[in-house]
Amino acid sequence: MSFPPPPPDRMHLQYQPAPPQQAGPGGAYGPVQQRPDQPVPGQLPPAEMTMAKPGTITGVQVILWIFTALAGLGDIAAAISLVEYFTPFGLIGLAWAAYSTVQALTSGIHITRGKRWAWIWSLVSSILGLAISAAAIVFGVVYIEVAALTLVIGVVLAGLYGTLLGLLCSKSARQWILMHRIRRGEVQVQGLAAGPGGPAQAAPADPQRPEKRPGAATFAVVAVWLLAALSAWSLVNDIRFLMAVSAEFYGFGDALFIAGHRPPVYDLIAHTVILVGALITAPLLAKGKSGGRVFGIVWSILATVFAGLMLTFVVIDYVDGYYDLPPLPGRIDPLIPAFGWTILRTALALLVFVLLLTPGVRAWTPGKPPSALIMVVPQPQGPYGQPGPSMPQQPGPYAPPRQSGPYGPPPNSGY
Repeated sequence: MSFPPPPPDRMHLQYQPAPPQQAGPGGAYGPVQQRPDQPVPGQLPPAEMTMAKPGTITGVQVILWIFTALAGLGDIAAAISLVEYFTPFGLIGLAWAAYSTVQALTSGIHITRGKRWAWIWSLVSSILGLAISAAAIVFGVVYIEVAALTLVIGVVLAGLYGTLLGLLCSKSARQWILMHRIRRGEVQVQGLAAGPGGPAQAAPADPQRPEKRPGAATFAVVAVWLLAALSAWSLVNDIRFLMAVSAEFYGFGDALFIAGHRPPVYDLIAHTVILVGALITAPLLAKGKSGGRVFGIVWSILATVFAGLMLTFVVIDYVDGYYDLPPLPGRIDPLIPAFGWTILRTALALLVFVLLLTPGVRAWTPGKPPSALIMVVPQPQGPYGQPGPSMPQQPGPYAPPRQSGPYGPPPNSGY
């Protein structure tokens, strides 16, 4: 005994879904795959992937706009100063002001869009700004009679950079960046991609690193600590030198006269930046954090530039005869430590930069691989709350479905 085939789905016959778009000539490559970041028409993102803009992000934007205005004024002032009297330090100041303008303007625009690179760039710049502000504060305290304005500027910048660093590291700001990364499909959260049409996707596994730290990574950590120790020792000597000059001479002009072409404040700023960056990079690199490697690459480039400028000034002083005077009785020739420590500092900074790019360090500090976030389209609902069809149904094995006539169902349809 055989039974007639089930009646065709009338709703499906009435509302035919649009066929998927085919890729290639004549659809040779199959249907076009939808990108993870492509919005689904007529649907809002899930509630887990939406959040109101937090106040910390607004505060970050406000501070970045302030830095944009201040850096723009600094660009104009530095350019006017270079036209009137050109100096290498004036050129460095103009370059830093231009960098600050571009960084603050670009990051202020893109951090509200949840771009992670803007967040990292602002984080690195705030740390460097804090180091430079600390050096300006120390210089202003030592030369309070003639550098009171430098002290005030250092305190103001330290307050702005410290506030910016705190806002960037806040939980709400990090959640804002993470939420946008999830929506763009860069990361995947366990259970977030689940829906009525499919199972939940497991979160990507943590990046695998070697059980034993490679020799290149250990060598890089040791080199960073050596550079930190050398910078700390040099920083103490810089402060002692400035205090001695302030006590024995009249002011900043005398320090310039006895220090050669390189003002002591430059050494103070350079050693502070190198020391702070090394103290941040070394622990993160020892723990195998990818952020430590990324930050270390940026910091090592800056440290190499600072150390290279120091070496350049030593060479200029040597050519101009600054070291021609004989040393005092019982003292070594000042040319030996001037060249020796400066060359060692430059070599260590360059060595750290090269080591951070080696395969051993990259294997020890792997980043989390981006994984696509699968957006599951909910199944459409039929009448009376029953799930409706989401794909064209294949005809039954007995007979092909027939269209209903104008007066009722087709013959032999079971009615």
